[in-house]
Amino acid sequence: MNTISAKDLRDNLDQIVKRVGLGESIKVTYRSKPAFTIQPDILDESSIPGSNQAMKNFSREVRKLRESKQFSVFDPNKSTKELYHKLLDDDIKFKAPVKR
Repeated sequence: MNTISAKDLRDNLDQIVKRVGLGESIKVTYRSKPAFTIQPDILDESSIPGSNQAMKNFSREVRKLRESKQFSVFDPNKSTKELYHKLLDDDIKFKAPVKR
């Protein structure tokens, strides 16, 4: 567990939040005395990006997709632009209102 001062916490809050979000616990001191500890809310290792458990879960999901043999509903012979415009044409949100 790393230790930082309250001033370091104020000056580098965005970096500290990222570090804690990745699973690191940080002890904060105030006037050279321990004040509090910042710990990640994540208790499950599988939700920490880059952890071994997260990689295993990802691999398991990829295998499931391959085994399910689900195919895309999009035509592989069409370009991305064509697919995008078809999506816009089919979606009612993007249609122009009818003038009467």
